[in-house]
Amino acid sequence: MRNRIIVTTLTLLMALGIHAQQEQTRVFRQIYSKAYKTANDPKEDISVRKLAVFRVDAITYLQTKALEELTDSTRELSQEEVNHINSQLDSMAFFMHDYVNLFVKEYTRAATEKQKDRVIKMFSDASMENPLYKDPDEELVLSYYNRKDFLTRFSLDTDWVKAEEAVKEKLKK
Repeated sequence: MRNRIIVTTLTLLMALGIHAQQEQTRVFRQIYSKAYKTANDPKEDISVRKLAVFRVDAITYLQTKALEELTDSTRELSQEEVNHINSQLDSMAFFMHDYVNLFVKEYTRAATEKQKDRVIKMFSDASMENPLYKDPDEELVLSYYNRKDFLTRFSLDTDWVKAEEAVKEKLKK
């Protein structure tokens, strides 16, 4: 009986420990961490590193905007609102990652320069047409948009869910 109680207690403690560890492992942190390592790995191809740099910057932007909302002293947030902001950060990071992957897939499938330019334009336009925060800081938001040295010419202020839906709709045509 005593051994059973000990085993049950240890099992409960392990389950609580696993839950606490899962709470700390946020989606945005996982994507950021992997992208950061790739961006700073001199053994990686430069194009792969540039994709990773964009991911790092996009997640940093999203995290900064979430932090601004969480620390806004003009209003008191409910726990539900805090959970929504945190959930939005994770989902936007996930969809941004997915968006970039879809972009790379479509870009590499394009056979001609004209087709590649079309893919870049399609993804860039979808990014611009679907802002998340309507951030007026255009210098920051458009820091990748007009850069010819990056394929990811996307706005940092993007609702990645809506942008991906828009691109998928255009790809069907």
